[in-house]
Amino acid sequence: MNNQNSDDDIIKMAIGDENGNDKNNDERSSHLIGTSLISTSIPLLGPSTVDSMNSSISTRMTRYKSTLIDCLGDAGSYSLCGLCTLLFNKYFPESCHRPFIEKSVKDLVTYLNLPTKVGASMIAMIDGEGGADLNSFIKLIYKEMDKKAMKSTQIVEDMVVFAVKDGNYDARMRVVLIKLANFLGSSLEYLELSELSLVEMLSTAEVKNNNDDDDDQRQRRRNQTKKIKRYALIALASIGGGAILGLTGGLTAPLLAAGATALTSGAAILGTPAGVAVIGSLFGVAGAGLAGYKMNKRVGNIEEFSFENLSDNRSLTLTIAISGWITEESTDAYSKHWRSLALSQEQYSLRYESCYLLELGRALDYFLGFAISMAAQEALKYTLLSGIMAAIAWPATLLTISSVIDNPWGVCISRSAEVGKFLAEVLLSRQQGQRPVSLIGFSLGARHNVKIPKGIIEDVILLGAPVSAVPERWERFMSIISGKIINGFCRDDWLLKFLYRTSTATMRIAGLQEVNLKNKKLENHDLTDLIKGHMDYCKKIDAVLEKIGIRIYKNDDDENDSKMDMDTTTELESSSENDIKSNAD
Repeated sequence: MNNQNSDDDIIKMAIGDENGNDKNNDERSSHLIGTSLISTSIPLLGPSTVDSMNSSISTRMTRYKSTLIDCLGDAGSYSLCGLCTLLFNKYFPESCHRPFIEKSVKDLVTYLNLPTKVGASMIAMIDGEGGADLNSFIKLIYKEMDKKAMKSTQIVEDMVVFAVKDGNYDARMRVVLIKLANFLGSSLEYLELSELSLVEMLSTAEVKNNNDDDDDQRQRRRNQTKKIKRYALIALASIGGGAILGLTGGLTAPLLAAGATALTSGAAILGTPAGVAVIGSLFGVAGAGLAGYKMNKRVGNIEEFSFENLSDNRSLTLTIAISGWITEESTDAYSKHWRSLALSQEQYSLRYESCYLLELGRALDYFLGFAISMAAQEALKYTLLSGIMAAIAWPATLLTISSVIDNPWGVCISRSAEVGKFLAEVLLSRQQGQRPVSLIGFSLGARHNVKIPKGIIEDVILLGAPVSAVPERWERFMSIISGKIINGFCRDDWLLKFLYRTSTATMRIAGLQEVNLKNKKLENHDLTDLIKGHMDYCKKIDAVLEKIGIRIYKNDDDENDSKMDMDTTTELESSSENDIKSNAD
């Protein structure tokens, strides 16, 4: 969050006065919203393995030099390249990212049709030579946009095409695009709309060219288009200061502003035979995403492993949500925890080891019920559900039934480790295609430490994680995560402390405290005022997501149901604590 403040300061210095006031607020706002929407149709061939064409795709894409890059001119294009170079270096300073940065910068120089020697200048910039800074490049870009009456959203749209031109949307590239959009006065929502526009164009063309599609498939595509358009209206309202641009009937692209030539001309190559390899690479040759993945044979001790759709959308990014336990046998046992999650447009829940997670969930319920009952019946000298954290020794009565949860917890701890390794293998095999993946999980669902190469994982959100809080262990994962890693913890989670006592000798648990590591990617969120017990992570998941800044879908019925569950739990626990205090008095 400190990093965000520094970004805001840079923007103010670049386009505002010495007090941070925006000199040209009206002019800057005019850069954000396009004035028209256009429709396009791209002939898309069916899935095919055209590996031999991969080498020529990048070269052919550069022939579709967009009008907006022409509009930027040499000075604007150079400044855009310089800004991206500095952003790469700012957010990925580790030496392990250097090869990727150099390749990306050289590709951008070619894409912007800049002289080859500019590439050497950019590399020197990474090494601290030349004295260039973000402010200078931002000012020059705004100056060129003012001259040509351009909009910053046009640059965002064009850079999305650049990012996917090789059929590999690297997570580090997306992080830079998010920062670029922010520096140019645009937003994450607009970047997502640009991504969705490209996907929707391809999806629409795919339906038109696939005569074998059945009615259900066509209906799903139509529903996806409707959702994208509705999402576009919401985003436009936020980035346009309330000025909503209507989406008239018959438009297939949800958001293609006046400068959308970037998307249409750049994406045109995706409809050619050479572009088939790009599409197959982005989404996987089968095009089914993770939902189509099935574990063909038993791997190690893993008995169950599959992905379930949380949304019907197709996107350039995706999210995998992982639950720590389940409490019932049902088709939505996993997905119901995440039905409000809106981290990305394409989302999946991981279904794994159901019989063991169900046993754990029931054991947790029983153990918690016993603890509450015991607390209400015994005149303890401290409050069990909160004051127990300060106790020197656990109550003997509680220890007598510890095996009720110790056994299933130990089994699930072991299996979650195996599932985490297998999840890494699945992502490494690119079942999801070449797209950024974000991971979110609570309790044991936050133990799936995915050890995979850089450029695949964008964000990681861990809630009540039963993992070590030793900074050195977290430091090793920072180079793998391209975006941010969130640690949500509760200092008064006595159940997690009790569970973890048998798993390790140390009590430095991430789910109980912040991780003391100074890294701009790491965010610690204290949820103690919201989470009253370990079971609250699934019962109050929507409130938790909102508190840590993760978007959720609003649904009145869901909110009412969730509120009833939370109220019931809170009343039960509060009543028990009052009984304890009364008995103690």
